[in-house]
Amino acid sequence: MLQAYEEGEGSVDFIMENIMACSYEDEPRFIEIVNEAIKEGTVDVYPKWKKETSAKAIQTRKKKAEKEAKEAEELSKELEGELGKMIMQRQQNRMNGLLDKLEVEARGQSGKKGKRNEPTEEEFEAARARIEGKKQKKHK
Repeated sequence: MLQAYEEGEGSVDFIMENIMACSYEDEPRFIEIVNEAIKEGTVDVYPKWKKETSAKAIQTRKKKAEKEAKEAEELSKELEGELGKMIMQRQQNRMNGLLDKLEVEARGQSGKKGKRNEPTEEEFEAARARIEGKKQKKHK
C-alpha cells in the first residue's frame, strides 16, 4: 500500500486504483496507514497527499463512489432483466422447435399405423366417385 502511495506521489485516487479489491470504504484505513508511515519517517510527504486527504476531498470522493455504486447496481438489475428475457425467449424458441418437429413427425406417419391424416378434397372426391360408380353397377 505504501508502494502505491509513493508511485502515485500521494494521489489517493492512484492508491485506490492500484490496490486490488478495495473500495472507498477502505480509504480511511489507507489514510491512517500512510499518515502513520509519514510520522515514522518511512515515507515522504507529498503536496498532493495533504490536498487529497482534506475532509472536503474525502467527502467528494465518497459521494462520487456512492453514486457510481448506485449506477452500477441499477445497471446490474437492468442487465439481469434483459438476461431473463433472453432466457425465456430461448426457451420459447426451443419449445416451438420441438412442437414443429413433433408435428412434422406426425404428418410423416400417414402410411404407418396410428394417426391418419385427413384426405385432401381431390382424394375425397375421387373416393366418392369410385363408391358411386360401384353402386351404379350393382343396381343395373
